[in-house]
Amino acid sequence: MALNPILRFLCWLINIPAKLRGVKFGKFSYLGPGYDFLRGQMSNINLGEDVLIDKNAWLQTHHNGQIIIKDHTYIGRSLTISAAKSVTIGQGCLFSYNVSLIDHDHQFVPNISPNNTKIGQAKKIEIGDNCFIGAHSFILKGVTLGKNCIVAANSVVNRSFPANSMIAGSPAKLIKKNSHDK
Repeated sequence: MALNPILRFLCWLINIPAKLRGVKFGKFSYLGPGYDFLRGQMSNINLGEDVLIDKNAWLQTHHNGQIIIKDHTYIGRSLTISAAKSVTIGQGCLFSYNVSLIDHDHQFVPNISPNNTKIGQAKKIEIGDNCFIGAHSFILKGVTLGKNCIVAANSVVNRSFPANSMIAGSPAKLIKKNSHDK
């Protein structure tokens, strides 16, 4: 990513709180302004090289959970990632705005306020290389998307899909398979 020196310096300043909270940044990787660094745990978050996460992100790990975002990935504004186990995003991915990846549920116990319960069992999320995730989509626990997948806007992905899948809906269903062989 070719940023001018002034913009690069501003990005470096904006990312100081995240670095102090334990986020590891690869070369030319940045979190945009407005990310939430006051609440929640940010340890075990690793951004590869040339990763840009636009403004107003919420990245949170629980216990030993980890978030890994590999090289050359761009993520639009208002991203939410909450990991109690593991969320991994491959290289060269593009996420639109307002996308959520959550690798756990919240426990529900009758007659107890949700504020007084804990998160449920976590299952890892893996997004393959070169995937596109459309706006307002949710990727839920236990999902693996193979490389080159396309997730349409407003989708709720609650199961895994193989490489080159185009998926859409709530819950998401296979629309068609893309063939990269010509």
